Parts: sequence; C-alpha cells; structure tokens
Amino acid sequence: MTFIYRNNEQLLIELKKLMLETKITQREIAAKLNIKPQGLTKLLNKKNFSFEDAQKILAVMGYDLIVDFKEI
Repeated sequence: MTFIYRNNEQLLIELKKLMLETKITQREIAAKLNIKPQGLTKLLNKKNFSFEDAQKILAVMGYDLIVDFKEI
C-alpha cells in the first residue's frame, strides 16, 4: 500500500485501514506488543503518534514502514 504522507492523522487512518483489510484486531496487536488493549488505544490516540509507534505496530502485523522521497 502506498500513500502520500500529509500528517500523523492520515498515517493513523491508513494504519487503521490496514488493520481492517488484514482482519487483525487491536486486541491481537496489543497482545503481540505485550501491552493491554487499552495501552494500544492510548498509543493510537496520542497526540504525538510517531513513525516509531507506527513501525512497532506494523512489525507485529508483518509489515515494514518504508519512507520514500519524491520531488514535487
């Protein structure tokens, strides 16, 4: 899946869409991260959600986060 990064909110939306597409629940992701489901919800809702946060979640889903730069 490729998308143009605009902001953290968009990154979260794309991450949640991927969760739906792959049919993995937040509970399953939390278990793989060894945190409580509430901890994952807190992580997803934090104001300064980072690429590191996304990488952790994607890794347990079996994905890599790839950053590419494109001249405009």
